[in-house]
Amino acid sequence: MATISIIVTNVALFVLTGMGDYGAYNWLILEFDRINPLQWVTSAFMHASWSHLIGNMIFLWCFGLVVEGKLGWQRFSLLYLGLALADGAIGQVPMFLFTNGQGGALGASGVIFALLAVAVIWAPQNDIHFLYTWSWMFHGTIDIPISVVAFFYFAVEFLQVAWTGIRMSTPMLHLLGMSVGIPFAIFMLKHEWVDCEGWDLLTRAGIRPFGTSRDSNENDTAQVDSILHRVHGASTLAVTTAITDSTTQAKRDPCATAFEAFAIAVRSDRVDESIACFNRLRENACVAAVPDSALIAYVNQLAKNDRHRERLLPLRYLASRSSKHSNNARLQIAVIELRNNNDPQAAVKALQEIRLPLSSQVANAKKKILRAANARLHQGRARAPDPMS
Repeated sequence: MATISIIVTNVALFVLTGMGDYGAYNWLILEFDRINPLQWVTSAFMHASWSHLIGNMIFLWCFGLVVEGKLGWQRFSLLYLGLALADGAIGQVPMFLFTNGQGGALGASGVIFALLAVAVIWAPQNDIHFLYTWSWMFHGTIDIPISVVAFFYFAVEFLQVAWTGIRMSTPMLHLLGMSVGIPFAIFMLKHEWVDCEGWDLLTRAGIRPFGTSRDSNENDTAQVDSILHRVHGASTLAVTTAITDSTTQAKRDPCATAFEAFAIAVRSDRVDESIACFNRLRENACVAAVPDSALIAYVNQLAKNDRHRERLLPLRYLASRSSKHSNNARLQIAVIELRNNNDPQAAVKALQEIRLPLSSQVANAKKKILRAANARLHQGRARAPDPMS
C-alpha cells in the first residue's frame, strides 16, 4: 500500500509541477544555497524527466515491496520519510557549509539507494525478477539475489566517483543514499523493530554484533523458570506462543507446502505427522524460514508427548540463531543430554556455547545444570575400573 502510494505521489507531483520544467517550483528541490528541512522531503518527490521518473519508480517498486513486506505499510511510510530527511540533510547541509552553495538536486534515487541498503541487510537472498531482451531473438527472465544487485550498483557508483573524483554528483548522491540506509537497517535490527527470521545479512554471515535487549532478558526469566523445573523432572517448556499464519512465511514451493502441513500438524497435536513434516522441511532446506514461534510450538508438542530426543533437532536450530530464544534452547539441550541421553559431556558442551550477556536467571540455571553434569562426570570416573589393577 505504501509503496504504490509513494509511486502515485511521485507521478502526480511530476505532472503537476510541469513534468520536469520545474522553474516555478525550485523551492521544492534541494537547493544548495540554503538549509531548508522541507526540501529534504519534497526533493525526493521531484523528477527532471519521464525517464528519470520511470527508472526511479521501477526500483522503488522492487526494493519498496521487500522492505514494506518486513514492516507493514505504516512503519514503512515512517521509514521512507526518515530516509528522505536523512538523505536530504546529508546532501544539502555539507554543500551549504563547505562550498559556494551553487546548484541543487532532485529525485527519489537517494532514498531508493537507501532502501537498497536496507533490503540487502534485511533480505540479501531475496530475488528480484528481471526481464531481459537482446534484440527480438533473445529475451527472457532471470532471478537475481538482492545481494548481487546491491553489489553491482555499489560498484558502478563507486567506480564513477573514483574516476571523476570526490564531488557532489549523481553517483556521489547515490552512495550517500546507501550510507544513510545502512545505519537505519542495523539500528532497527538491533532493537528488534523488524523480524527477518534469521535471513538477514548479519545472521547469514554468522555475525552477532548485538547484546541481549532488556525485553529478551525479561523473556529469558520466564523461560529459565521452565528449565529449572526440567532439571527436577518437569516435562513441559513453559513458553506459550501461537504459530504464525503459514502464508506469511516461505514464499516458494516446496517450502510453503511443507510449512503449511507442519503448522497444521503442530496445531492439531499430531506429533508423528509433525515430525514427518519437520523432516520434509529439513530435506528441502526450509527450516531457516520457519519462525522461532513455530519451532517453539513444535518443541512444546514434543515435550508434551515425551519425545525428548526428537526435541534436540529443533532446539539446535533455535540455538544456532541470533535470537532471544537461543540461550534458552542451549539450556534445554543440556538438560536433555544430561537427563535423557545420560551424556554429561554433551551437556557441558551445550552450556559452554551459551552467549553473553546473560541474565541472572540464565546464569543461575547454567550454574545449576553444570554442577549436575560435573557430578555425573565425577561419578562416572569413580565407577570406571583402574586399568592398572
